[in-house]
Amino acid sequence: MDISSDGARLVIASGLTLPKRFGVALVPNSPPRECERVWRNGEMMGVRFTEPR
Repeated sequence: MDISSDGARLVIASGLTLPKRFGVALVPNSPPRECERVWRNGEMMGVRFTEPR
């Protein structure tokens, strides 16, 4: 939904369970960026990128 150099706000399925750290591909066919969940509220999740780009 929103992205910055430090993190992103994602829209996810309400029943989806994700670990504290995971990779997310923000552009199709691109390598995933490692991130860490900062907050979650229903279908919205805030993540912080854990590696510089």
